[in-house]
Amino acid sequence: MQTKETPTSELPPQETVTEPTPYEPDKKDKHGKKRMAKRRAAKGLAWFALIFIAVLVLSEPWLLLPAAAMLVAVSLWD
Repeated sequence: MQTKETPTSELPPQETVTEPTPYEPDKKDKHGKKRMAKRRAAKGLAWFALIFIAVLVLSEPWLLLPAAAMLVAVSLWD
């Protein structure tokens, strides 16, 4: 029995694996703008909280204890 071998020129093209691109919202995507606005607000709130805690700790060093406890609690949160 003979097997028919396909020449390489007749083989179907191989699929290439591409790396995912970072999320870029479409101009038509309404949810993309809301998501970016929420992320920007969350980032601003996080920076405000960090600066506020730093000012409180500088004024009263014992306030570092509840701030550290909160950081540990957030890091252990599932």
